[in-house]
Amino acid sequence: MPSSPHRRMNLAARHAFTLIELLVVIAIIGVMVGLLLPAVQSAREAARRMQCSNNLKQIGLAIHNYHDAFKQMPANHGFDHTHTSGEPWVSGPSWLTVILPQLEQGPAFEQMVFEGTDFSDTTTVPNRNWEVMSKLEVPTYNCPSSALERKRFQSASDATQAIGAPEVYPIQIPDYVASVGYYNPPGSNEFSWDRYYAGTATWSWGWLQDDGFLSILNNKFQKRRFASVLDGLTNTIAVGEHSAFLYHFDGTQEDSRPGRGPGAAWAARPSYFEWGAYYGMTANVTVPRYPNNSLFSGNWTQNMEHTLHNGFRSQHLGGVQFLMGDGSVRFITDSIDFDKIFTALNGRADRYVFKQDF
Repeated sequence: MPSSPHRRMNLAARHAFTLIELLVVIAIIGVMVGLLLPAVQSAREAARRMQCSNNLKQIGLAIHNYHDAFKQMPANHGFDHTHTSGEPWVSGPSWLTVILPQLEQGPAFEQMVFEGTDFSDTTTVPNRNWEVMSKLEVPTYNCPSSALERKRFQSASDATQAIGAPEVYPIQIPDYVASVGYYNPPGSNEFSWDRYYAGTATWSWGWLQDDGFLSILNNKFQKRRFASVLDGLTNTIAVGEHSAFLYHFDGTQEDSRPGRGPGAAWAARPSYFEWGAYYGMTANVTVPRYPNNSLFSGNWTQNMEHTLHNGFRSQHLGGVQFLMGDGSVRFITDSIDFDKIFTALNGRADRYVFKQDF
């Protein structure tokens, strides 16, 4: 017997949701999303942090392979001879440039020229590498958690435009910076002139010094080997993150990465050793003068791209990831004793003994 229209309508009504039921379901879904979202974000950050750690490990492997090949550590190549009046203060390649072949970027490296060129493109000498620099992007040099820009737009000099460059071209900014020493001696929060009188440092836009893991090749400092790291490779910081904004006390922020200036990742800047030399500037390296992730102190050496005191910063909550000299990667918390332990970790031969873990 066929069902009546009324029976069919009743059956259809039983399978439909009321407005209240729909609202309840939507509310439940909203609560579940709210509960799961932090866990998803945490998992994503854990994956990004792992990738950042892997980047540092790759850089560490490249440094060790470079040392095996050339019997010295990579370094910033600064102005290496006596300057004559009227001579341009050209910039050489950075340590990030010289390890490109060890990061499977040999083809790009082989296209570069190292004579008659200015890597920072700020003088009357053309940057003959402008084209390869503008096209080259190494993912290993950027932390995936960083919110900072990955490119700077370099203004080509007249000399560089004369060889075919456009007025502006992009260059990669790195999120990793090499340690070249410490500001105050380990165990002290007071500045000392001893290293200047010993010939290991010069006062010029910050300290260009020979106390840290990586060195600067210029008219004073020469090549260095692992054997010079007397404190042990395991106890010496080689490279750390600078992948987060520098914050002021009023909440404003700025990019203070040591590799954000002219030439970005690929330039060392002149790095000249001389008392009071205006061109004693360098890039992509740091001498931490203030604790990790600290607020802006008001001192100009903390935020200029060609000084040594920019320090280390990270987007990872609670600390910064570091590559140690032995190739291992360690997460060092912001609460570490800066004057004693952290400063000592940035020295390669300070022989400072500490008992606390880090």
